[in-house]
Order: sequence, then structure tokens, then C-alpha cells
Amino acid sequence: MRDYLIRLAARLFPTERMGTGPLLASLWRVLFYAIAPTRPFVLRTERYQVWAYPKRGTLTRALIRRGHWEAAATRAFLTRLRPGGFCVDAGANFGHYAMTAANALGPAGLVIAFEPDPATFTLLDANAGLQSGGAQIRCVRAGLGAARATLPMVHDDQNPGGHSFVAASVERAGASTMIDVYALDEWLREAGLDGRKLDLIKIDVQGFEAKLIGGAIRVIERDRPAILCEIWPPGMRAAGDSHRDLVRRLLRLGYTAEAILDTGPRSVDEQALNALLEDGRAYADVLFVPK
Repeated sequence: MRDYLIRLAARLFPTERMGTGPLLASLWRVLFYAIAPTRPFVLRTERYQVWAYPKRGTLTRALIRRGHWEAAATRAFLTRLRPGGFCVDAGANFGHYAMTAANALGPAGLVIAFEPDPATFTLLDANAGLQSGGAQIRCVRAGLGAARATLPMVHDDQNPGGHSFVAASVERAGASTMIDVYALDEWLREAGLDGRKLDLIKIDVQGFEAKLIGGAIRVIERDRPAILCEIWPPGMRAAGDSHRDLVRRLLRLGYTAEAILDTGPRSVDEQALNALLEDGRAYADVLFVPK
């Protein structure tokens, strides 16, 4: 009965309207906690449908409560998408950015969504199957890094978005799984996509940011895609890399940087971006735009 009621509430109070209706959002949250559903259900957001899991264990629980996901970063992401384009989502998790891109790119577009964690990949693949009328979403159960390898990925039992190839970065380490990792340049060539212009890369890879960029340098120099990157300095240090080196490398490749803040994007130079990344925050979303 509880699960039926939450499905009914999701239809009566669609979450895609929460951003413009605070009262509606508050009412939805009250209903959600009062009904306390136990089973996953299909939730309709502003840009896609998604399997939402009310119990802790996936990031979709936060999506249920808020009605949206990373609103400021999503707005910045959408500015770089055009119908028919090609997007790579590295660290796709449940698929928010992949599904958002698919809706914006339309039927002629293509999204490749990489997600290494087996359980999260299953959810991503199921969510991709819910979409219709947008771009093709191709889900790949693999990680992206500097070169082809098979690496142990540690499951984070505390944070469903925190699974990492860097054990020291995990809040509460669980089981580890051996995962195939590719350089993006190599993967695109082997998949027969080397000739298609890449428009956008979204990166959320828990400390592997610099390694991923190193393995994608050929396609970055050739196609000059926009890059939306979550930069996590502590995770990068644990992986043996430096956020300062990553920022310098991208800026020297002819990119400008926009820090994604709650108030909107803010253009920053190298010094200002490094200061932002070192002001005590855990991470920052940065949009790198080719000049």
C-alpha cells in the first residue's frame, strides 16, 4: 500500500515542478517521509524518468527528496549541448548527466556513459532503458584513466557516489572489485567512434581526474570539447596527482575556466581557481571552455 501511495503522490506532485514551486516541494517531502516507501519506483523529473530508490544505497534517494540533482552544474552542462552532438559521461552513476544530455541532443545525438561500479551500472543501464525520443545512450561498465589496465575499485559503504580506484579516498571501505579501465582515446578508436567529433566530456571520477585527461589528450586536442569536471584535490593527492597541474594543463591547451557556484558560473583565471580549490571545500565543479 505504501508503495502504491508514493507512486500516486509522484504523479500528483511531479518533481519536475519543484524548482519553481517551493510549497509543492515541501509537500512532496512531507508525503515521502510520511508514506516511507520501501520499493523503487519510476520518478519523473524535469528532463527524464528514473528508477528512484527510497532506501539508502543510491544517489536517487537524494533526487527523490530534492526533485533535482546538481542544479547549477546541470545548467552549465546544458549550455554546451546542441542537437545531434556527442557527449561522454565519465563516472555516470545513476545517469543524471547522461539522461540530461540525451534529452538535449535529440535522436541524432550520442551519449557514452562510463560507470565502473557493477551495482551502479545496473541502475544506470535500467535508467537508460526508460528514455525515449532522445539521443542513444550507450552504457559501458568500465572506468577511464591514463591507460588500459585492470584495477581494484573499492566500494564506499558510506557514500554511493564515492567508489574509487584510490582506496585512501573512500569514506568507509567495503568490498573491492576488479574493473577494466581504458584511456578514452583508445576506447573511442576501438569502438569506431574516432571520427565523430566529441562536443562535451563530463568527469566525476573520485580522484582520477588527471589520469582521465592524460588518456584523452588526443581527442581533447583534436576536437576541443567542453569539459565539465568535478575537481577533488584530496582525492587527486591520494592518487599521486595535483589539481594545480591539471588546471595548468587544461588552461595551456587553450581553455578558459568557469567555476560553478550556487549563484552561477564565474570566470576564473589559474590563480583564482587554485585559490577556490584550496579554500577548504572538498571539491569544485569547473567548466573548461575552449577559446
